[in-house]
Amino acid sequence: MHRSKSRFNVAVLRVRNLDSLYIHLTDTLHYPAIDVSDILRSELVYVISAFDKLMHDIIKQGMIDTFLGHRVATPAYKNFTITLAQLDAINNATAIPTPVDIFEGIIIQSHSHLSFQDPEKLNPALSLIWLESHKWQKIAICMGMTENDVKVELKNIVIRRNQIVHEGDLDLLTGILQPIRHADVINSVNFIDELGNCIFSLI
Repeated sequence: MHRSKSRFNVAVLRVRNLDSLYIHLTDTLHYPAIDVSDILRSELVYVISAFDKLMHDIIKQGMIDTFLGHRVATPAYKNFTITLAQLDAINNATAIPTPVDIFEGIIIQSHSHLSFQDPEKLNPALSLIWLESHKWQKIAICMGMTENDVKVELKNIVIRRNQIVHEGDLDLLTGILQPIRHADVINSVNFIDELGNCIFSLI
């Protein structure tokens, strides 16, 4: 799982480099903030993408570790659905591809249409590898926040990300580009960075 964490760290660093570019353009070269505000929107999109990728990676690896007997199987893992054809492929696997390779492909296929961003969608996904009844309470303690505040903050960041990706960040009534504040983006990036690290440390 440490490779997944390293990829997340690199992705967050890329986001922070984008922010350095924004600061250079506005503070040093004196570009109007509104003219380069799409850099800030990119930061939100990329940091949520990095978080989503981290969740997919650690859940996949956790399930593989369980398959190999290195983790305790959770009830959700035991109820993970595979077809009889997939079971036959695992049981009849030879050296290449191995049973683990086939199981990994099954996980990827099963999760390919899912996004692990919203707290309510993350909870059942994390249950596949994490035997903890009060996940968000544990995460909130790690972050020094209340459970409700963590969930609300994540939901709000995801909502804004979706507005950028799916609506061009335009106000649906006026068609005017919504304002975006540098300080808010910094807070969002820091929050997602800490959230990813906390979840990784807890599982």
